[in-house]
Amino acid sequence: MENIPLYNFIIIVALLFFAKFLLRFIVRRTLRLVDDGDDTTRSMAEKRADTLSKTLVVVGNTVIYAIIFVMLLNLFGVDIRPILAGLGIIGLAFGFGAQSLVKDLVSGIFILLENQYMVGERVKIGSFEGEVVKVSMRSTVLKDESGARHYITNGSVNNVTNYSRK
Repeated sequence: MENIPLYNFIIIVALLFFAKFLLRFIVRRTLRLVDDGDDTTRSMAEKRADTLSKTLVVVGNTVIYAIIFVMLLNLFGVDIRPILAGLGIIGLAFGFGAQSLVKDLVSGIFILLENQYMVGERVKIGSFEGEVVKVSMRSTVLKDESGARHYITNGSVNNVTNYSRK
């Protein structure tokens, strides 16, 4: 680190802390806007905001660390252009290979944003009917009357009937 100006390193570390602070600030502010002040029960909007905020934090932290890593490589004199080009090609190949995963994740985001169903509600998804046990970004788990659990990828969710809402 003798050839590297210390202030460049300090700026990158400061950017890391600022970006993480900004991410936490945005998430907390969003959760505070949705909070109704009642700590005994959580509304559907609060549950949805909590789920989306956790996803935002994971994605945001991943992006922040990746950018800081590339900035540090550049600071230490590593030519990052071939790395970025290689990552672009790998990303393209990964995108083609993971189309179903991306479809599931995007569908999961829309299920949460559109508030189609939530944990505890009785729904029918395609030919499966039961109580929603779990909703994640990738899949939905239903428990039918016999106790069997059905794992449905969000990309294949269609024709949803929600019996809990009238």
